Amino acid sequence: MEIPEPAGPPYIDPDREDPSRPVCGICPATRYPREQFLVYNRPSWECPFHPENGHRYTRDETVPACVHPDKIGLEPDRIAPPPKAPPDPGEAPTGRRGLSFPWSTLQRRRTL
Repeated sequence: MEIPEPAGPPYIDPDREDPSRPVCGICPATRYPREQFLVYNRPSWECPFHPENGHRYTRDETVPACVHPDKIGLEPDRIAPPPKAPPDPGEAPTGRRGLSFPWSTLQRRRTL
């Protein structure tokens, strides 16, 4: 994944000292101008964390995303959708769960 280059000065100075609004270390507001990132009202599956570079992006991995509008003093651009529904329990795999250790099967064989 290619990280977009900043097109101007960051929205928030990353070296500022403001204890009333602690900004996340990965916040795009400390790297990009306001026009270059989106603000969601909370973390969401629409803007997942990208483990390779430690930032959040939109689902198509093109636009950096902030998920804490209160920390940067902005209104959200987008409202995060509700969490996805968990899978139907009827569709869950059946069978034994957990780890199988060689010594546990050995004990079972001796008692049979």
